[in-house]
Amino acid sequence: MARTKFDTIADYYAENLEGLRLFANKILNDTEEAKDVVQECFVRLLAVEDSISLVSMPALVHNMLRNAAVSVVRHRAIARQYNKVESAATSAATESLEVRIMARDIARHATRHIEALPDSCRTIFQMSLYDGMKVGEIASTLNIKYKFAEKQLGKARKKVREGLRNVV
Repeated sequence: MARTKFDTIADYYAENLEGLRLFANKILNDTEEAKDVVQECFVRLLAVEDSISLVSMPALVHNMLRNAAVSVVRHRAIARQYNKVESAATSAATESLEVRIMARDIARHATRHIEALPDSCRTIFQMSLYDGMKVGEIASTLNIKYKFAEKQLGKARKKVREGLRNVV
């Protein structure tokens, strides 16, 4: 009875399985993945249409294994790089969210402390803070003395700062 290509491959597989797994494991450093790569290579070898002889089999199998193992290593490197980028993006998004929450919290506390100021202090402080007006401009707009506007603004800043001291 004539030997078929499948018989040749099966014999080679049975005789060299452990050595081929060790060869793949040297490249991959993962015994389970080495087993998978060896198995995959022999499945692909069975699908090859050309005739395969015992003379060409060792070189063919080793080349297939090396190429498959190197592909796995490349895939791992790409996956690690992707995970790094993904982790950095997640970290940045989380950090950004935390910063926005903190800023909103501080703004809410600041607004509450500004609203608690006496009317004259609050008006002067808001004109300075929100409208960007200088003390002289505030004094002339409200028709008050410069020193009075300056003192009220100082008082308002001090009270708001004291109120925010424990927030930050």
